[in-house]
Amino acid sequence: MPTLAAKPRSANGRASAAEAQAFWSSLQRFASAADRVVGAPRAVLVEGGIKSRKEDSGAEQLATELGDLASKLEEIRARLATGDRRLVSQVERDRAGKFLSRLVSDGVLVEPAGFAEALHITRQALSKALSAQRVFYVEVGGQRYYPSFFADPRYERRQLESVSKALGELPGASKLQFFLTKKASLEGLTPLDALAQGRYSRVRTAAQGFAER
Repeated sequence: MPTLAAKPRSANGRASAAEAQAFWSSLQRFASAADRVVGAPRAVLVEGGIKSRKEDSGAEQLATELGDLASKLEEIRARLATGDRRLVSQVERDRAGKFLSRLVSDGVLVEPAGFAEALHITRQALSKALSAQRVFYVEVGGQRYYPSFFADPRYERRQLESVSKALGELPGASKLQFFLTKKASLEGLTPLDALAQGRYSRVRTAAQGFAER
């Protein structure tokens, strides 16, 4: 695999539709490959990087190349978002709404009464926990729903509450995203999976970093 060297931009700074199509096709393959290696140990990533090219490449050079690529991808993402922010935002909202509705159907999100019952607490205690940021809710169809994993025996509730608190004043949807999204800092695990494996300290550190972004 050749080094990810930057290619000079065209004189007018524009790419053809065919080039853009080729980019999106390549990105799909790249995303699929990234999913497979996101949890790989550092040594495996370095070894793979060295074997993929003729010249010597250390971890620092590989990290630099990824950083350069990330900058270009962010520039493309920002250009798409600012091109018609209202359209992009609406698409994102629609996608998020469908995803949350599916979580409600799957029982991942539950209504307040069912949530309080599962935790064996009163509505008043739930209100206090919410004020203390130890739990959170998301709105779906104008109604509040709470994550059922707070009552899941695979996790220690105090740890979940501590992580929720570490996420601070982030919106409930952002907190839910944190718990359900795989993290490179957790070796490709979601925070929930990491908590189930006893990695509470690392999850809390990740939550603090996520909140500070």
